[in-house]
Amino acid sequence: MSEIHVKNRELNILWLTENYYPNRGGMAQSCDRITTGLRDEGVNIHIIHFSKRKFSRTNLRQGSYTSFMFEEDIEHTLNLLWLYLTNPSNFQYYSHIVAFGGTLPMLAAPVYSKWLDIPLITLLRGNDFDVSIFSARKRETFLYCLHQSGKICVVSKEKVLKIEKLIANAKVEYIPNGIDISQWQLFKSDTENAQQWRKANVGEHKKLIGIFGHLKQKKGLNFFLEVIVKAGIKEKIAILIVGDLEPELKTNLKLLDLDLIFLPFLDRLELLAYYPACDAIAIPSFYDGMPNVLLEAAMLNIPIIASNIDGIKDVIGDSNLLFYPGDITDCNRALNEFIAADENELKLKAGNIANNISQHFNHKIEAKKYLDIFLTT
Repeated sequence: MSEIHVKNRELNILWLTENYYPNRGGMAQSCDRITTGLRDEGVNIHIIHFSKRKFSRTNLRQGSYTSFMFEEDIEHTLNLLWLYLTNPSNFQYYSHIVAFGGTLPMLAAPVYSKWLDIPLITLLRGNDFDVSIFSARKRETFLYCLHQSGKICVVSKEKVLKIEKLIANAKVEYIPNGIDISQWQLFKSDTENAQQWRKANVGEHKKLIGIFGHLKQKKGLNFFLEVIVKAGIKEKIAILIVGDLEPELKTNLKLLDLDLIFLPFLDRLELLAYYPACDAIAIPSFYDGMPNVLLEAAMLNIPIIASNIDGIKDVIGDSNLLFYPGDITDCNRALNEFIAADENELKLKAGNIANNISQHFNHKIEAKKYLDIFLTT
């Protein structure tokens, strides 16, 4: 047995999160992917999932999963969790504690790490940072967690710089999201079904732009669609919106007089029925981390029209289909360049991005980078 696998047996990680299956969305997906990848490397992961469901505990391969119900009295919840963790009947040694996603992990993990005398590793997605740093209610908790962390892991290079400017001597590591290429493949039937759906739902001479995910205000959906109207290209474009939308926002979007197709939020693999129908995927976020939809769409050789922000530019690099976030003129330019672009040229550029992802943004590389964090902290 190699030295690294001997060391892996010593890693017994307590993982606190508000985002895990059966939750839906990118945060839960990332949490599942990272913990699964670490288990594949021989690491024991014990997940505490703060949820609205009743308490339950399940043994998993290389660890366990505990659904820990929280109520409005957060202080009571975290005291009860401490009692649970230190109960002699189920107490065990942990090598590290992780705070991943949400306020509760960031409240609890710094304190538990001191009481258990183990290192704290904080994993930040885009939303954790962007929201918490400007929240009068969350900022103190957020910054205290970062100050107490042995390592802070982020999914974009820009977040490294921002945190280093805020916190002296912070140990920040850039570990981008990964994608399991072997599990993210189009079958012939996927492509055929997508094309049949497109033929039935999209005008023959229109380009279809897909927008997928939890479409919160920061995602820039309303901005992007308004630019399409102002750019005078609405007759050339249809928009497929797949995801959670507030009813009021959906009503407002319908007033834009665009060719809009709405589908409810779908699980990741269900999206394979719709990705191939799209001529491009749009990610017009005002701010973000590294959206999973970015890697998913790009790995299928679908062109990306997106804001030139954080993790998006880390993956895409230079592209005339990127625009400054919230800039009407620049977004207009990117859209018109997409409309006018040669289809073969778009496919060539999309293929280059897919190749870059397969080499540098796959889930095995991601898991090994996290493994190294735990082995060296």
